[in-house]
Amino acid sequence: MDTSLTYLLGKFMFELDRSADQLLQAHVGISYRRFIFLTVLQHCGTVTQHELAVALGYSDPAVSTMLVELAKDGYTRTTKSPEHARKRLVTITPKGSEVVAQGRQLLDSHFDQLLVLADIDAQHYRELTERLHQALIAKMKKEKR
Repeated sequence: MDTSLTYLLGKFMFELDRSADQLLQAHVGISYRRFIFLTVLQHCGTVTQHELAVALGYSDPAVSTMLVELAKDGYTRTTKSPEHARKRLVTITPKGSEVVAQGRQLLDSHFDQLLVLADIDAQHYRELTERLHQALIAKMKKEKR
């Protein structure tokens, strides 16, 4: 039976996400979903709660719920915007940044090991992935028009 590339990529991404979640839970004490949330927040810097929701592709209520949990653990801080009292600004804390650094190191090492096991050149894979990512972005922009 000929398995489609779409199926194989989906299956691979599912297993990769699952293994990332297991590794992060065991070694850093955070879920993969929370790790991605913090990584995006770190990348964006201080942003409104709505801007964070857009960057993550989540609904505003989902972000609000996650922020309560992350703030409870000391990973994020939320303050009222000085420009607009109804908007809330979200910032990653030093503790949150440390979790991102630990998680990134762990996951990068895990993926590097996978590439070695599969006998795949890391630099070539990185280049191909970047090309595919750029092509996807361009295609999505074109389809929006």
